[in-house]
Amino acid sequence: MKLTIFAIALSLVTYCSYATADTYNEALTEWKSHKDVANWLSSNFSFDKSRQKQIGKRLKMQGPSGLLVRAPEKLYEDNQSGYCADSANFAITSLNKINPSYNARWVFIKNDAGRPNHWVTAFDFDGKLYIMDYGSGKKWQAMQGIHGPYNSLDEYRDFLASLDLPNFEAGRVLFRDMPGQID
Repeated sequence: MKLTIFAIALSLVTYCSYATADTYNEALTEWKSHKDVANWLSSNFSFDKSRQKQIGKRLKMQGPSGLLVRAPEKLYEDNQSGYCADSANFAITSLNKINPSYNARWVFIKNDAGRPNHWVTAFDFDGKLYIMDYGSGKKWQAMQGIHGPYNSLDEYRDFLASLDLPNFEAGRVLFRDMPGQID
């Protein structure tokens, strides 16, 4: 019985560490690992199809420089919705602030079935490569989560190719700097 009460109390403390901070910077001081970032994104971030369409129109008009991503502070404090690059930017920034050894970085996934393409976060942990993705919509929900460990992006691409998703075919998967700007 005592063990059950202890487990419940520990769960509540863990939940509160990513759910109750008023500001992004306060949350960062409470988060200790990639799991805290993943928990927040999983519990709070929601995919916004209209934002994805807005960015798609900008990309058609301006090319890669038309890409916009929300600032992590704005995403945390104001909106909590967006598209894949908003989620990836949040994860990259958060992971690198929590622990620079995560070496969090952008990964671009070319969708060989056509648009939209997809952005996720790569990070290092225990000498291996991991992928964090909480920015896909309902149709691509099988992509969501923390994936790995991998030795290379090719192994992650193999995982993506194994998924049966509508309007998605895994093309090139590569590290790439985000070519746009923060809004």
